[in-house]
Amino acid sequence: MTANRMHTFILVTLFTLIAALSLAACGQTALPSEPKATVAPITISDDLTKSDLCQAIPKEDIEAVMGRKLVSTPRFEYYDTPGTSGCWYDAGKDASGEAHFGYVVLTPVDVYNSQPLYENVNVSGIGDEAYFNNGAAARELWVKIDNKVAFVVAFGDVPNEAGAKAIARILVAAIK
Repeated sequence: MTANRMHTFILVTLFTLIAALSLAACGQTALPSEPKATVAPITISDDLTKSDLCQAIPKEDIEAVMGRKLVSTPRFEYYDTPGTSGCWYDAGKDASGEAHFGYVVLTPVDVYNSQPLYENVNVSGIGDEAYFNNGAAARELWVKIDNKVAFVVAFGDVPNEAGAKAIARILVAAIK
């Protein structure tokens, strides 16, 4: 190999390595994984708005299933539905402009029962009843527990059914 070719090879290799390390350092290219932090116990009362899911569900768990760092986590009411209480997870946009977000919201059982169903699929092994449904903004996992409370978990714009199931399982375990 000539000296010119060797220098070109080294420069291309270094450029590729620097680009790869830069992407990894952003924290936005991590692969989704299972949640590992403990969710605080959530006591259900007649007033769901008193529950703070932003505090109860560790930010690390949402980041793990999304594979992205969160930008903000404001409280969220399910699309102006009174009596609901949840958290919105904003993970910003990727280089192509795709938004990454999620939400987890406690709802009364009647909200679970009255969802307009579109491409719904029953899910077993989570809560008393559960189903995936195409919601207004994302693919949503709806779960009902003891016929006293329900909740929805969703991730978009890129659907993440495995992540929704993982968060739903830890939430079911935390609800008292």
